[in-house]
Amino acid sequence: MEESKKYSKLLSQSFVDKFFIYGDHSKKNLIFHGIPDEQLGISGCSRYDILFDERENTEEEYILLVGSGMPSTAFSYYLSNSVILEWEKMITSVFVALKELNEEIIIKRHPTQKEIIKFQSLANKFLPDVKIYKNKNTYKLLSKAKVVVSMLSSVVTEAIILDKPVIIPRHIKHDFGPPYRATNAVLNIDKPEDALTVIKKALYDDQVKEQLKIGREKFLKEHLEYRGKATEKTVELIKDLLKK
Repeated sequence: MEESKKYSKLLSQSFVDKFFIYGDHSKKNLIFHGIPDEQLGISGCSRYDILFDERENTEEEYILLVGSGMPSTAFSYYLSNSVILEWEKMITSVFVALKELNEEIIIKRHPTQKEIIKFQSLANKFLPDVKIYKNKNTYKLLSKAKVVVSMLSSVVTEAIILDKPVIIPRHIKHDFGPPYRATNAVLNIDKPEDALTVIKKALYDDQVKEQLKIGREKFLKEHLEYRGKATEKTVELIKDLLKK
C-alpha cells in the first residue's frame, strides 16, 4: 500500500484542485493514498439519478446474465492459459446451472468488447432458446430481472440500486473494486460446482434474499451519497468552486 502513495502528490497537486467522488468509502480510500481531505468533495453519481427514480417501477420476470468487457488492467492477467481455462470452467458452470432452472433467461452481452469466453457458443450448447442482446438498454433489462448474474462490472452497482439480487461468478483474484461482498450486497460463486446452489439461494431462499436486501442498503449507504439528487449536488459543488 505504501508504494501506491509515491505519486499521490503529483496526482493531487498537478492535475486538479478538487475531486468529486461517489461517497465516504471513496473518500477514505483516497485519503489513505495521500490525497488531502480538502481536495475531496462528495457528489454522488449523477449518471445513477435515473435509476434511483426507477426503483419503485421494477418487475421480476427473468434471470439476467450480463457479460462484461475485459478491463485494460486485466489483459496481463488473462495472458495465462491456466487462468483462461479456469475462467471458462466457471462461466460454463453458470450456463449449466441456468439450464437446470425452469426460469426465463436473458443474456446481455457487453456492447463494445468481446467476452474472454464466448457467450454465444455456450448459449448455443446449453441454452439454445435464450434471448441474447448486445445493444439493448441495460437499465431496462435490469429493471425487469428477478436475479442478475453479472461479471465484475458497473452493472453490479446498477442492479444494486434497482434493488435486485446479484450474483458474481468469481473473477479476478485480489480485485480492488467496490467491496460488494464485504457489505453482503451480493452472492459470489467461488467454485464452479457451487453455481446452481448459489443461484437457487438468490431465487428461492427468503432468508438469503432478506440478507442481500440489507446488504444492498448498506453498500449504497457507504458508497453512493445523494441518491437521485447527485446531479443537483454536483451543480452546487461546481457553483461553489466558481465563486472561489
